Amino acid sequence: MKLSTPVPVLKLSSPIDYNSKVVLLGSCFTENIGSKLSYYGFDTSINPFGIIFNSTSLRVLIDRAIHHNPFTREDIEGDYSYLVHSDLNNKDQNLLLDQLNTALKKLETDLKQATHLFITLGTAWVYRHIEKDIIVANCHKQPQQLFIKELLDTESINKDLTYIYQWITEVNPKINITYTLSPVRHIKDGFIENTRSKSRLHDAIQTQVDLTNATYFPAYEIAMDELRDYRFYARDMVHLNEIGIDFIWSRFRESGLNNNTLTQQKAVEKYRKLSQHRATDTEAHQLQMQQMHAKISRQYPDIKL
Repeated sequence: MKLSTPVPVLKLSSPIDYNSKVVLLGSCFTENIGSKLSYYGFDTSINPFGIIFNSTSLRVLIDRAIHHNPFTREDIEGDYSYLVHSDLNNKDQNLLLDQLNTALKKLETDLKQATHLFITLGTAWVYRHIEKDIIVANCHKQPQQLFIKELLDTESINKDLTYIYQWITEVNPKINITYTLSPVRHIKDGFIENTRSKSRLHDAIQTQVDLTNATYFPAYEIAMDELRDYRFYARDMVHLNEIGIDFIWSRFRESGLNNNTLTQQKAVEKYRKLSQHRATDTEAHQLQMQQMHAKISRQYPDIKL
């Protein structure tokens, strides 16, 4: 008896192995899959500018990175920039500016060298700063009256993704681009509003898949159809819990990872579990860790421990 409706998952035409360089950009779901890839030792770069939920903010950052448009003092407000996540905040404006431009250079290098790029869109709801007339990546807890809330239309999202695809493939023609739609519901916008938002994102993504060589991983569909039960969700009943994340990761492995990496993954997992072990004999534990690290590095030099 089947108690769920499995979502078909297609294998990537060029699955990830330990020679791959993977970049993940976008919403918090990107962080979940990215952290799993990092855990298993894949060469992974995750959101140099922190979590970015909307397509326009992603386009702005990728535009700056590809076309060498550095951040200046005009892009900074106190200890933050409206163009990036609060993870980069710094009370020292000189250090903040350095951090922003270092992240910009990293993003440029990552995109040019990447074999795989995953873009996860979270919401079509955005906030426009009234005085600056820009869509912000993060409101940084500033007064609500400074912003106007807007819902991006499908055409605008599609234009953002079109520019992103064109710019990146111009500097890296062989890159494999995969879109995902975050299963995290933005119910603070409202239940109906969240559905409107997700539908616009989904439509724009599928247009890109139809018109380009980009692919789609159905994380959203897996969460909605295979993980309907709230036991797969955190206490907020919005974000997936560890069990839910692990389940989608297992489906992602089917789709995105080369089968020839299974032996290496098991070796890395054994090492990670040993590192988390609370040993009574600290010195012996450290020696065992060093020996296992050296063995993995020797056998599998492409693994990033």
